[in-house]
Amino acid sequence: MTTVEQIDYMIQSLQVAKNEIEYAEKYMEEKNSDKEFYQYGHIGHDKRTPNGTIIRESLKMVGRMANIAANNVCLSPYNSCIFRE
Repeated sequence: MTTVEQIDYMIQSLQVAKNEIEYAEKYMEEKNSDKEFYQYGHIGHDKRTPNGTIIRESLKMVGRMANIAANNVCLSPYNSCIFRE
C-alpha cells in the first residue's frame, strides 16, 4: 500500500467514524423523544443500533496508519524524494 493509499484509507476511516457518530446522535435523539420506541416496528430505528466499537476501532486504525505514513515521508531540503521506497 502506497503512502497516498494509506492517507485515503485514513480519510475513509474517519468518515466511517463520523457517520457512525452522527447516526448514534440521531438514534439517541429519536430514542429519547419517542415514548413507544421499543414497540414493534420502532425497535432498532432502521433495524440496527449504533456501534461504539466501529467508532473506536476506526479512530485507532487512523492513529496506527498515521504513524506508518509519517515514517515513510522523507522530503527535506537535503533530500529530493518524497516517500521512502
